[in-house]
Amino acid sequence: MKYKGFFVKIIPDKNLSRENKNGKTVTCEGFTIEVFVDESEEVVIDVFSAAVDFELVKNSLAEAEQFAKDYIDCEEKEYQRMIDEFSKGF
Repeated sequence: MKYKGFFVKIIPDKNLSRENKNGKTVTCEGFTIEVFVDESEEVVIDVFSAAVDFELVKNSLAEAEQFAKDYIDCEEKEYQRMIDEFSKGF
């Protein structure tokens, strides 16, 4: 998916670790989300995950896409700074 000029790849994941309210590490289903500069997927800006019953209410691609958009909205300035720094190296 493309969002705000970034290319976002959302991959189903059945092995995400989270800490539950009792402090125990549990394995969850969800999605690994990769953010790239463009469709070439050559330059990774960020990788994060969204787990069911933690960041997501249900295991749905639509919910993962919305989570990714919200996350990118929060990190957009940092992503742009990283791109600018990367571009200066060339």
